[in-house]
Amino acid sequence: MQKFFYICIEFGMQFALKNTCWKLIIIKNKNLAMKAKITIIMIVGAAFFFVNQLNAQTVLNASKVVKSRGVSEYVIPSGDIAIEKPVLSRGGCVVALDNWTGYYVDIWVDKVYKGRLCPWENSQLILPEGYAEVYCRTMGETYQWQSAGECNEQFQLKLEEEVEETEGSGEDF
Repeated sequence: MQKFFYICIEFGMQFALKNTCWKLIIIKNKNLAMKAKITIIMIVGAAFFFVNQLNAQTVLNASKVVKSRGVSEYVIPSGDIAIEKPVLSRGGCVVALDNWTGYYVDIWVDKVYKGRLCPWENSQLILPEGYAEVYCRTMGETYQWQSAGECNEQFQLKLEEEVEETEGSGEDF
């Protein structure tokens, strides 16, 4: 018994039966059907790859903290402050922070202190929708990172590595 493969052209890719009134093309060659399957798999794979790239982490490079004579807007509270457990509901955001440095990093969201991130550690904050900025600073106030508030962001906190180019003396070793 010879097997036939049916492909429905109208209304995108839909399965069609032999006795329906859809316009069908009968493909007798199995190799052509296999090529169609491989093409579809490649298109789906490419789409999956590009969707994953949309949610890639944002790399924030550190800048030096500029000392000023005035009072800083970013203050760490001196005593214990109880904060209610946030509830992630519609309109909530999760911000992921990944500390790629050897420093302890303090975190503020809209100038409200949120906590400290240990070296080489990652963490997540549950925030209400509509926050304006995320500000991070090393515990010793040497480096800082800052970003505008976008919902469901992922940040990599990195130090800007300064590469010094040295001229060689002509020897390879």
